[in-house]
Amino acid sequence: MTYQIGIDSGGTHIVATAWAAAGKQLAQTTAGPGNMLLDQPGTMANLTRVITTLTTQLGPADCSQILAGVAGIATTGNAPAVAAALQRQFGIPTAVINDAELALLNGLEGEDGTLVIAGTGSITYGRENGRFLRVGGWGQLLGDTGSAYKIFAVAMQRALAAHDRGEASTLIPLCQRLLDADSMPAAVRHFYQLDRATLASYAAKVAAAAVAGDAAAQQVITDAAGALGQEVLMLLDRYEDPKPLKLALSGSVLVHNAAFRDTLVTTVQAKYPVSAQVVTTNNSRGVLYWSRWQEAEQ
Repeated sequence: MTYQIGIDSGGTHIVATAWAAAGKQLAQTTAGPGNMLLDQPGTMANLTRVITTLTTQLGPADCSQILAGVAGIATTGNAPAVAAALQRQFGIPTAVINDAELALLNGLEGEDGTLVIAGTGSITYGRENGRFLRVGGWGQLLGDTGSAYKIFAVAMQRALAAHDRGEASTLIPLCQRLLDADSMPAAVRHFYQLDRATLASYAAKVAAAAVAGDAAAQQVITDAAGALGQEVLMLLDRYEDPKPLKLALSGSVLVHNAAFRDTLVTTVQAKYPVSAQVVTTNNSRGVLYWSRWQEAEQ
């Protein structure tokens, strides 16, 4: 049985999956970090490791294609060289793109349209007639609108604003509890001592408070989703007519927070009749649709 290997290579870990042509998962393996910008030798070693594992298990002669979406490679600009090196090593046709493109390919199943990701960070990414567009994704200091990190950061900002005005807010005890602090000054100290991923994890608690009826928490979620929806609209405005109206939603915030998801979709649909779908599959599945992009560009 012939198969293809899709590789989702991110800053935390690499997931590599072998897929039969019909979309059946045959095998999967993982390795350590895979960000080409942060650690090129380590990323190459981990890519080699996962490909070796799968081809040893399933047989290299039966593998017809390898597609790797690698974090950081858009910045390093060496995707063709990495693809060539892996192809020489394994003797299998290999293509390398950036991880956001792989997510787009998987989320839209090879069709044109828009992918919005809201997890720890956020980005909106689109493709139309072989042209790629991007809005956001500039990190927690300059962007990440609607991300889990930004949701908790905004909750903290609003708690601090209420504290400074001498007003009560349900966000004050919520933020103090999450940050294990007995005052807002102590909460601020703890906030700056924690890493981005830990702070982002507290967004789920803000969302839970919103579901439980906390009006202040509800407003944080609504505003965050509306702001990210505006970034999606910004990207859709840039498409040529007729605009692709398929919208894929990915990332923990969009997958697990129905109120956030509904607000974002409603914001976008107020201007464009998009068809929205939640993506829950691993992006390594994008290899199944790689040929569609290749055919469209010929």
